[in-house]
Amino acid sequence: METNGREYGYIVRIDQPKHTLSKGTHGWQVRFPTGEPRKYHSKLFSDNIFGSKEEALEEAETYLEECRETLEYSPPESDHPCPRYALLKGKLQANNSSGRTGVFRTHAFHGQTGKKQEYWGAFCPLGPDGQRNKWTKRFYVNSHGEDEARRLAIEFRNMWEDAADNGEEAIKQFFEEYHEAVV
Repeated sequence: METNGREYGYIVRIDQPKHTLSKGTHGWQVRFPTGEPRKYHSKLFSDNIFGSKEEALEEAETYLEECRETLEYSPPESDHPCPRYALLKGKLQANNSSGRTGVFRTHAFHGQTGKKQEYWGAFCPLGPDGQRNKWTKRFYVNSHGEDEARRLAIEFRNMWEDAADNGEEAIKQFFEEYHEAVV
């Protein structure tokens, strides 16, 4: 099977403690992606069934190799500059308090004074200099007020998403225009 030079699937150790009625779970779990987001073939190789940790691991490794040889897996192809954004677009996480994907409220401590600063943030998976998965625009509550900081964060995220839907060049142009308007 063609894997583009990458080996898919992995093995993890499972050691769940004993509960009053059970012996717990101890073994090696093989996980192999199906090609659908967050979906895996999964199989547990129990220490108890195979006799020891080492023997269970050997069986798990053999099974993983069989999966790699026999199961079809094609990683999802995406020409989007932010594949994770494209995958999760419009899906609100259960713990989201803003009502808007990519917008959140949190705090940071000022580097020199150590004072706690509350802010609303707009997360951008692709930042102004091509940073991936770590760029946030902050709107401080003490500068804008609670409602205005939230509104600005949502507005910024909306503008970023409009640019992201048009490709990486549009994202660069968005940041250039945004910084010119702010300065």
